[in-house]
Amino acid sequence: MKSILVFVALPILTLPLQAQDSVESPQAGFLNLVNLITLKSPTFVDLAGFKLNGGEAMAPGDTSGVLAIKPETYSFTLSNTGAKPETITGSFTMEQGKTVAIICYDEVKENREGKREVKLRYNLLIESDEQTGPRLSIVSLLNVPLVGIEVSGVPVTLTERLAHQAKVSLNEEVSIVHKGRTLAGFEVTKPVHTILFLFENPESGEVEISMIQNEKLEYHPPLDAEDEGEEEEN
Repeated sequence: MKSILVFVALPILTLPLQAQDSVESPQAGFLNLVNLITLKSPTFVDLAGFKLNGGEAMAPGDTSGVLAIKPETYSFTLSNTGAKPETITGSFTMEQGKTVAIICYDEVKENREGKREVKLRYNLLIESDEQTGPRLSIVSLLNVPLVGIEVSGVPVTLTERLAHQAKVSLNEEVSIVHKGRTLAGFEVTKPVHTILFLFENPESGEVEISMIQNEKLEYHPPLDAEDEGEEEEN
């Protein structure tokens, strides 16, 4: 069984992108970027001029780890030669003490000539104070409209890009099964929001799971991307 990729947002300054004003009282927010782009060609990420992973490609399922950065608005760029366009840009605003997660993925679309093309996409997860307590959301990033899974033995049909919310309780054992294969098994040990993303491993073709756990992060379905806003790499 594939190990689960877990991001737990902790107040640890692991990599400041800019010098902090005060060592004793640093001003920072916390960022994690998760690469779930499943193309066999390599994916590169640039964050405000800082090349993630030392400039090396990020494999599907890789994360940036928790980055502590100065509160302000940042741009980022995703690049992969297997997509059309090869490069897209986005931005996010970091607030003091807040957490932001960027989920990067790919989507297959038909162009005007009816040919299938792969598009690079991303979704920003930001904090909300509306809900508390243990919660579970499951999102399919597979390029199929519907996916059948079992959540602790209960059949569930996932709709592409939409979140299925399941009730969970503290100390509950949760299992996620797809086509008879267990993708994840874990115990709810803290009153946090657990968000699971299903994606396809491009090497094995098998479905895998990436997990984010955070008390306040929320997932919202992405809006239809406007190709006009994507920038193609020269």
